[in-house]
Amino acid sequence: MVNEERLRHMIKLAQFDENDGKRCKPMTQYARRDYVALQMLISFVTGTISYGLILGLWMLSSIDRVFEMINTMEIRTMVMLLVLSYLAFLVFYLGATYIVFQIKYTDGRRKVKQYYASLKKVNQMYEREDRLKTDNTEWE
Repeated sequence: MVNEERLRHMIKLAQFDENDGKRCKPMTQYARRDYVALQMLISFVTGTISYGLILGLWMLSSIDRVFEMINTMEIRTMVMLLVLSYLAFLVFYLGATYIVFQIKYTDGRRKVKQYYASLKKVNQMYEREDRLKTDNTEWE
């Protein structure tokens, strides 16, 4: 005889493993602070690369203006603008990364807690069935 409630819980567990299990795995391996710090480090690297690509494309599209600034010896101003825009870009990008991964971590932890609660229920159902089986065999 199939226990339908246990089957529903096991289906829920399998769906979690299939859909969210891989995404939520880091939430069980890292503390929130470590997880967010790792993601911010990754975002720093990708943000720097992205800024470099965006800057390169902008320089190619407005090459006349860049050469004009170089010819008029406004290199110090140009470097200052590039550094300030890079810092502003990074502050925005890392701020967004911080918020997004705080939310992802919270949501992932909630899903993992639900997963473990379902796992505990299934385990309790198995234990209850085992107790009933042993009680029935003692009466015979």
